[in-house]
Amino acid sequence: MSRKLIYTICGISCLTISFVGLSLYKQNGLQVQEKPQNTKQVIIKTEPVKTASVEDNALKSAKKIVESTPLELALKKVGAEETNSKKASAENTNSKKVASKKVVIKRKNIALTKVSFEELPGWDQADVKKSLLAFQTSCKVFLKQEPSHPIGTRHINLKARDWYPVCKAALALDSTSEDAAKIFFEKWFHPIELKQRNPSQSLFTGYYMPRIKGNLKKSPKYNTPIYGMPKNGYTTSYTRAQIDNGALKKKAPVIAWIHSPAERLFLEIEGAGVIQLPNGENIYLGYAGENGAPYTSIAKVMINQGIMSRDTASKAAIIRYLEEHPKKAKDILHKNKSFVFFEDVKKPMALGAQGMALTPGYSLAVDKKWIPLGAPLWLDTTRPDKNQEDEKQLQRLMIAQDTGGAIRGFMRGDIYWGSGNLATFLGEHMKNEGQYWLLLPKYIFNRLAKKSV
Repeated sequence: MSRKLIYTICGISCLTISFVGLSLYKQNGLQVQEKPQNTKQVIIKTEPVKTASVEDNALKSAKKIVESTPLELALKKVGAEETNSKKASAENTNSKKVASKKVVIKRKNIALTKVSFEELPGWDQADVKKSLLAFQTSCKVFLKQEPSHPIGTRHINLKARDWYPVCKAALALDSTSEDAAKIFFEKWFHPIELKQRNPSQSLFTGYYMPRIKGNLKKSPKYNTPIYGMPKNGYTTSYTRAQIDNGALKKKAPVIAWIHSPAERLFLEIEGAGVIQLPNGENIYLGYAGENGAPYTSIAKVMINQGIMSRDTASKAAIIRYLEEHPKKAKDILHKNKSFVFFEDVKKPMALGAQGMALTPGYSLAVDKKWIPLGAPLWLDTTRPDKNQEDEKQLQRLMIAQDTGGAIRGFMRGDIYWGSGNLATFLGEHMKNEGQYWLLLPKYIFNRLAKKSV
């Protein structure tokens, strides 16, 4: 407390006491008695009833004086500010409670629930720098598309123009540091939890760019064609069996020839690959399209026929069996009517369904029936460890940039791992459950929420 305040309080106290004394004097007066020693003694006579009345008046008067002092006025002001602060705090608390209320958009088969970034498992430890770089490649595609170009799903109706604001902001970033990337996603996006009315089992796998030996000319060793896109719109006309029986002869270009139909099937599943020619040159294959027929898992066919079990149906085991049993192989392979076409991309890169280079470890193939291409997805799953039996936690911001014939389902994803030994291992062994959250630009989600009300 400052000296000024102390002096003010003391002054008020003295003033109050003096006022009380003066009032008593006026009411009762003073009585003087003579003493033998010629001394005078002052005696103040008081009457209880009268004194109480005087004290009340004195206190009321003193209270008015005290309340009019600068100190009391200041204290009142502080008290009022404190009260207002508490009210404002309570109002802010209530508004926060309202803001954190779950917003749910219900569609025919799914529900989209807005959640916070804090609710995403592992987000606080996330490094999303490479995720931002991958997202920027998708943004370049969006900004080149016509505004009305459809890029949504049957449940989330989107056009290319819906991505323009957030993509322009992403490409305008001066820095793509870890902090800047995280701030960008938190500023522009809402995490959305996806729930299906009749939930199906989730599955997350991996794919990679395989290396296959082949030739530009047909030979007894290399007699299985790798087709480019057919001419004149024949893409949806023929099944795998019809194509193997020559339906595309002179209707589609042959990029190269490889060893077996089984190798070609897995090349189709991966969606990209490298053909190593005898002269040491490479042909880099990228996904160009497919015939549109439904995909059937060959592994499931072989398991259902009792040829293999779930534990033994690996890629290597399936290829080995089909190559050792060519007569059975044709019948088994033709169970899958889907067929994929390729293109020579000239460079060592894998092209996704958006027509741009995929980012190893950050590009995710999805079922575009449920997930819009180009959208970020927070993934929480595990992956196999090449050096240990235990699996590693995988929590990462992926970008939906590819599709695949085998990628069908609500909670289904396929991670592109690139090329090399580790990529091959992860591509062939990853098969895990998990969950992803869709990140939608805030203005898109708010618009969808408003329409659903």
